[in-house]
Amino acid sequence: MEEYELMVVLKPLLPEDIRAGIEKRLSNVITKAKGKILATDVWGKRHLAYKIKGHEEGYYVVYKLEISKDQVDVISKELKLISDILRILLVREDKQ
Repeated sequence: MEEYELMVVLKPLLPEDIRAGIEKRLSNVITKAKGKILATDVWGKRHLAYKIKGHEEGYYVVYKLEISKDQVDVISKELKLISDILRILLVREDKQ
């Protein structure tokens, strides 16, 4: 198991209940891949550097995960199927 950081950018005008549903679905995807969420950091709504799918703002949530390396592609593919997610970035934490 390795530590990863996952940044998710959601559509900015989603109601709170839909945003909570996406977070629940994300948690289920990670659990199904035998991983776990170590920490969650909600950045909230931020201005984007450039438009993504017509949006100038995005709602940022950053997760610290512990997953196996072979499950990274599985999780990425699952998250890309959620239409309310504008972008994801999944990077491995460097241990020095």
